[in-house]
Amino acid sequence: MYTEQIYKEMGIIEFHPFRIEDKKMIDGFFRIHHYEQIDCTFNTLFIWQKAHDTSWAVQDNILFIRAGHGKDLFFLPPFAKEEEEFKHGLDLIHEELDKLGMPFRLKSASRWVTEQIERLLPGKYDFIEDRDNEEYVYRTADMISLPGKKLRMKKNHLNAFLRQYGGDYTYESITKENMEDAKAGIHEWFERHGDIEEEEEAMKICFDNWDELGVKGAIIRIYGKVEAFTNGDLVNERMAHIIFEKANPNIRGLYQAINRDFLIHEFADTEFVNREEDLGIEGLREAKMGYNPDHLTEKFDVVLKKSSD
Repeated sequence: MYTEQIYKEMGIIEFHPFRIEDKKMIDGFFRIHHYEQIDCTFNTLFIWQKAHDTSWAVQDNILFIRAGHGKDLFFLPPFAKEEEEFKHGLDLIHEELDKLGMPFRLKSASRWVTEQIERLLPGKYDFIEDRDNEEYVYRTADMISLPGKKLRMKKNHLNAFLRQYGGDYTYESITKENMEDAKAGIHEWFERHGDIEEEEEAMKICFDNWDELGVKGAIIRIYGKVEAFTNGDLVNERMAHIIFEKANPNIRGLYQAINRDFLIHEFADTEFVNREEDLGIEGLREAKMGYNPDHLTEKFDVVLKKSSD
């Protein structure tokens, strides 16, 4: 297994860990295009960098994102402003991986990216759909009102919650005054549901850098006890992103309530909301499909055709 030191010695591009002071610069690369994927947001890359061995570099005015290690090392597509810079970015990734003795692989390439690659370098690459990592995008208004037959069951759950707890629950935006209560509530959730170390660590990083990341959050209390937590940010001006959402599963309709109330209070002016991928987990896929997504963010792995040199 390659270590970071070996990468540094053998590679041609100098990579760095994500630091909060890098946010403005890195966001500047993502802002060029209206990306839908959360992979193309500083906040996601920053809070999950330990879990996914993610690092960044800028060379020749191109942003490179590298993740994984050993035989699982891969790059995101290069983030470049001009067409020729994009082609140059692909060349640099080839050189980097060749020097490390690893095959060329990009992940999280959107349909737009694959079309550009095929147009610029026809016949050189294969594009393999990565369904398990495609993100679910919903219309914000639908997630608030839960209209129609397809969302009737979700609406029934919400109505059941409101009938039982309508006068006994409170919604609170997260502030400095209630953040410790939010942390305690989410810690209790993790204790009840087992040790999900990587997720809990990512959430801690999010709390520790709350203001700098510009995230928003909320809790729901029932009889004064924190029973649900959520937070999110913006992928772009049209799309909200739910980062974490946790609720007591024994309280019917609580998930629907925290989702609805959070969008109403914080992101009602967005058109879409990204609720991330299902990772190929059958129950999670069923739950996400049950909310009738508007579309999925298509994602592809990009590899060299076997016949290519």
